Amino acid sequence: MKITNYKRIDYKHLFSHVDTGEIYLNHAAISPLPKSTVTAIRKFLLERENGPIENFDSWIGIVNEARSRISQLINAPAQHQVTFMGNTSDAISTVAEGFSWNAGDQIILNSLEFPSNVHPFRIFENKGVQLIYVKPDRNGYITPEILEQAITPKTRMLSISAVQYLTGFRADLEAIGRLCRHHDIYYIVDAIQGLGAVNIDVQKSQIDALATGAHKWLMSPMGTGFLYLSDRLSENLKPAKTGWLSVENPWDLSNFNQNWLPVSRHLETGTYNIMGITGLNESLKMILDIGIDIIEKKITTLSGYISDKITVSDRVSLLSPVDVHYRAGIVTFKLDGKPDPEETVSRLKDQNITISAREGYFRISPHFYNTFEEIDIVLEHLFD
Repeated sequence: MKITNYKRIDYKHLFSHVDTGEIYLNHAAISPLPKSTVTAIRKFLLERENGPIENFDSWIGIVNEARSRISQLINAPAQHQVTFMGNTSDAISTVAEGFSWNAGDQIILNSLEFPSNVHPFRIFENKGVQLIYVKPDRNGYITPEILEQAITPKTRMLSISAVQYLTGFRADLEAIGRLCRHHDIYYIVDAIQGLGAVNIDVQKSQIDALATGAHKWLMSPMGTGFLYLSDRLSENLKPAKTGWLSVENPWDLSNFNQNWLPVSRHLETGTYNIMGITGLNESLKMILDIGIDIIEKKITTLSGYISDKITVSDRVSLLSPVDVHYRAGIVTFKLDGKPDPEETVSRLKDQNITISAREGYFRISPHFYNTFEEIDIVLEHLFD
């Protein structure tokens, strides 16, 4: 498919599930795979089934291409700073476990976080590390000003989600990055609810570690993800794991006394998830060909449309931000007369409509290919 086709306003032709009549608005949970991604995975599987089977040169090319595309998407200074991971938890755990903690050290988190950005740090409380949870303001925002109030001389690290999984609040990553550099604090970002939906630039935001899985807004297979490490953090991390590929010349199999690779390359310890990376690579190609700025504009337009439509009703209690600067693709709300969101979501599934229920709220999360007409249909069913 030519890149010029991606410039069409209607992107539904890139996905097969729309042909079944399915209206899917749950990308904050998991995304459908694009047609091109499925085609690439099938090609890989057929090669493993029918030959050439040992097509290692091709696989290495795919890995390198995917790493290059990730670097382009997040504006990483160098490709070697990107390490493939299985999911967000693995990536954040790698940072937490590789960091040299001392008793009394503090890390700033917040009370809105998904557990993937909490538990990897919690485990170090038994070593005297203190987790400082800041609370949002009355608008549900975690602002740089709130975070700065929590900083002490013992603060070593700050970790925050680019977009919060429940409220949909979008952090001001650049302002927080400036804050962290000013106080010489390592800055960690859980990007899974933002990357692929909005533009995240690790250099502009001065991010030290960006962790993400790829099965949500990046529209890739489950079990794929990556970790970006800044040089200043990488130089101060110990490898959390190691393997035969972690040395300078792994094919010198009998030499057990080799120098280790730098930590960002050291962490890719053995055989890659080539099938998953093949799919990730193709989905990244689609995103980059369309343009992340175009995707962000479409998603924020759709999420704004949902907010505008539902807040006309006095039955709605909106949890998500309205201001475009503080939202991305997640709209979360309660609806009077629908006391059991789980039951309602299940009923909608019977009508080929997929949204989600989280913590007693409805959560709708459109991607760039969704349409206003689809949203109107969903809301009509939801408000009947």
